[in-house]
Amino acid sequence: MQQHHFRALAGVALSALVIGTTAPRLVRAQPTSAPLALPSAVPMPHGTFNPNATITLPPASQPTSLPYPAYGTPVPGVNGGQVDPNVPQVITLDQAVAIGYARSPLLAQARAQLQIETAPVQLAGTALLPNVTGSASSSRIHSQSGSSATTTGGTTPGTGATTTGGPLTYTSNALSATLTQLIYDGGRVAAELRAAKYNQSASAATYKRELQTVAYNVANAYYSSLAAQRATAVAVQTVLVDQTNEDLVSAQIRAGSAAKADLATAQLPTAQARVSVIQDQGAELSAQATFANAMGLDANTAVLPRDDTPVNSIVAIPTYAQAFARAIALRPDVTSQDLTVSGLRATLRATALTNFPTLDGNATASTASTDVTGGSFRNNSSIGLSLSIPIYDQGVVAAEVAQARGNLALGIANQQTIIQGVQLNVKQTLVALVSAKAALTSADVALYEAQVVLKSTQAQYRAGVTTLPLLLNAQVGLTQALSTQTTSVYTLRQSEQAFLYAEGANGAP
Repeated sequence: MQQHHFRALAGVALSALVIGTTAPRLVRAQPTSAPLALPSAVPMPHGTFNPNATITLPPASQPTSLPYPAYGTPVPGVNGGQVDPNVPQVITLDQAVAIGYARSPLLAQARAQLQIETAPVQLAGTALLPNVTGSASSSRIHSQSGSSATTTGGTTPGTGATTTGGPLTYTSNALSATLTQLIYDGGRVAAELRAAKYNQSASAATYKRELQTVAYNVANAYYSSLAAQRATAVAVQTVLVDQTNEDLVSAQIRAGSAAKADLATAQLPTAQARVSVIQDQGAELSAQATFANAMGLDANTAVLPRDDTPVNSIVAIPTYAQAFARAIALRPDVTSQDLTVSGLRATLRATALTNFPTLDGNATASTASTDVTGGSFRNNSSIGLSLSIPIYDQGVVAAEVAQARGNLALGIANQQTIIQGVQLNVKQTLVALVSAKAALTSADVALYEAQVVLKSTQAQYRAGVTTLPLLLNAQVGLTQALSTQTTSVYTLRQSEQAFLYAEGANGAP
């Protein structure tokens, strides 16, 4: 019976947090007015807390009706925000992530880097293709008196007309085309091409990790904003509880069962609770600004997260070995570093083959004029092989090879660092997830017990069989239990997102 009562209480203690709605698709919101602060301070309702009722919080995912600050002189326009007609004012997590994908500058940087790494692939591939060049020339030549000249523009010596004595002026025209094809270089160009492709693939994997990073940042800000909103609601509820205890003390004073000095003692927690309301309001507005900023929006955008927190975890708890194996298989940053190391190996091989003999095939066809008027064309062609053997380069290649070996060693060290980072990340987030689930269960029990203690102590104080310090202790216990319970809900959600990010299982597929 007690277990059943506890389950019922746990289901309604934060009933406002459970919204059983299907996540809507990202749509263009119709322009509506922004939630603005009230024009003046509105006193907190006094004596509305029912000590015989189960504590519930108002619905989440809606703008507060309180001015900011709730006590003192309000500042209009600070907590209102501006409506963006392209962004719904209340959005689901999936919608928030989609907006982050569209607007995050982190992804723009990653896309630019991917474009940069695409160019070397194209450049490296050109060395495997034939190279064809053409040329055309037309020259007007004048020789001094007494010279001799042979009019030719071709490649065969002795062709054309020869004139001796006296000045000579003639025209020479020529056309030629040359084809060169790499035949063998020991595999240097092929290694350069492989290195470029590895680097391009590494950039693509880095871009995917940036997608996951944006999704994690948005989700973390999403639940932080909800947690801040609930903290404000808890602070408001605490004021009501404190005011109820003030009423009990006032009633006892009127009945002659308590000293008038007890009223000041009872009023102190209420004053402190009002301070907490103001502080939590500020934290809530700051968290909302962080949420908008994480999506790439103006921090003053009026956008709130929709509460999607059934208290049960959506992530199954694996063993550490299972989680680590999954992270190694899924995390794009691990894949990116693997590809980077492969690219560095290919670069080392290409550098070492720089002084390898190169065999090229070449063919040339040309036609040139043979008379003084630039006419009488004659054809000429050739085909052959060219072998280039580097003999001495002052040690340049040796230095480049040493540098490439160092880069490879650095890449392998970075690979080990990433793997160790994954191990630590998985272990810590797995522990945090297990702790968050257990803490939420214990927080539910503590909240139930705190409410029972407060109700019992209030009844005892009303009957004059307990003291004011015990009543205030019970009051503090309920406040702490309610705050811990609401915090535990969103701590669990954030722990889930952190664990999925550590595994590489969040964000876009």
